[in-house]
Amino acid sequence: MYVVVRCPRCGSLMLAKRVHKTRTCPQCSYRTTLRGLKVLRRTDSSRKALTLIQALKEKDSRQKETSI
Repeated sequence: MYVVVRCPRCGSLMLAKRVHKTRTCPQCSYRTTLRGLKVLRRTDSSRKALTLIQALKEKDSRQKETSI
């Protein structure tokens, strides 16, 4: 099982295997415990998870554009 979560420090989207207890953010290198993070999406495939991350990034960028 893969999960998509946000880094609590910088807000970047991260992909993690559910069996892991911690994850290091690829953007800011902050190491966080997965247990306390809100899971945005779940999937069985890493490929599907990457597609979900891309879709969430596009959604975030559209929201930023409309709020300007």
